[in-house]
Amino acid sequence: MRLPLKLNSIEQEHLQELYDSAGVARDELPYSAKFDEIWQGFQDRTFKNAEREQVFGAILKYVRSSSNAASGALIESKVSDEQLKQLKALLPRHSRAGKVLPYSDEFEAVRKEFAKISGVELSEQEFWQAMQKSQGPKRQPPPRRKAAAKAAEEEGEDDGE
Repeated sequence: MRLPLKLNSIEQEHLQELYDSAGVARDELPYSAKFDEIWQGFQDRTFKNAEREQVFGAILKYVRSSSNAASGALIESKVSDEQLKQLKALLPRHSRAGKVLPYSDEFEAVRKEFAKISGVELSEQEFWQAMQKSQGPKRQPPPRRKAAAKAAEEEGEDDGE
C-alpha cells in the first residue's frame, strides 16, 4: 500500500474537474481508459508523480460525487454465485482498513489467490467488477424526512403572542 496523496485545494479542484469531465461513475473507473485519462491529466496538471492507486484513493477522499451515474453495463460475468461467495470470503484477508483498492498490491494478491482457488482467470477490470458484485447491492441512503425543526419554530412563534 502506497502512502495516500495530500492535495491542496487547487489540486483537489483539478481532480474534481477531471472526474466530472470523464462522465463515468467511480465504481466503473478502475482499469478503464477513462481512468487512465484522469490519471494522466492529473499528472500533467499537478506535476505529481503519483501511482494509479494513489490517484484512485485521492478520488475517493477528495472528489465529491457527481451526476455521473453508473451505466449498469457491466462486463458479462464469468464468475458463478458460488465463486462470488469464495471471493467475498477472501477479501477480508487482503484488505487494508476494510478496503482493497484497485492497482494495489493487495488487489493483485487477492486476484492471484482467487484464480488459484477458482481456476477462473479474469482480467483486472473483470475482477474489479466481480469484487463489486460480491459485496452485494449498494446500500440505499435513508429517506429524507421533513425537517421537524420547521414545525417546532412555528409552535415557538405562537407561544410568544
